[in-house]
Amino acid sequence: MDPALDAYLRKVAAGLARALGPVLTGLYLHGSGALGGWSAERSDVDLLGVVARRLGRRAKLVVAARLLHPALACPGRRGLELSLVTASVATAPPPRPPFELHVSTAPPEPRSHLGGPGATDPDLLLYLAVCRRSGVAVSGAPPGEVFAEPPRAWLLEQAAEELRWAVRHGSFADRVLNACRAWRLLEDGELCSKVDGGEWARARADPALVDAALAAQRGLATLPDAAADLAAADRFVAAVLDRFPGRRGPGNPEGVPR
Repeated sequence: MDPALDAYLRKVAAGLARALGPVLTGLYLHGSGALGGWSAERSDVDLLGVVARRLGRRAKLVVAARLLHPALACPGRRGLELSLVTASVATAPPPRPPFELHVSTAPPEPRSHLGGPGATDPDLLLYLAVCRRSGVAVSGAPPGEVFAEPPRAWLLEQAAEELRWAVRHGSFADRVLNACRAWRLLEDGELCSKVDGGEWARARADPALVDAALAAQRGLATLPDAAADLAAADRFVAAVLDRFPGRRGPGNPEGVPR
């Protein structure tokens, strides 16, 4: 692991332990830091914390203040993305998992969400699955003892929803490589990094398109942003979405009800 990332993880774990004491039962690294392809220049730091019970507002404010303090500088240029969930959510996740706290230091400015009744995040389904399969325990029990595997149908639904989001908001590389790893999840059940998804898909798709996305993701080439490039990426996303059961391309709203 990158020494700067390792040192940061230890500081975050120590800060959470001081703020929450034994209520914090574990802290787990997921995303590219766990799956591979993490880069200080192009990645964020994805963490999922598990707490024994629901948190009060004061505890959430204390934790958020520690994580957002300027002295705790994230080594990833895209910042920290951390969520806290209860142990009951980790062991029996619903389709839209609730969270206790979400903190982000991603540009343009740090922010936090204190959770509470009705605060859910469907993205947590994929994060929980990655933690179970490949997560790195910064503190606490091994991930396999903490996290349950969400149903495959739920994971596929969320992967497809992420692709629709990428078409609206993501870069060329985000669109292409998220489509690659969603395709791999559909075909062989693997949850992988963007880079690994691209390497897997390049022999199954247009290699020039995937290679351009991989080069940009690795910082080896300028990120394509011309209209023609983005249109080609969107066609690829639509083709991958068409493979998902009961789903259609991003321009058609029909699909599995949410």
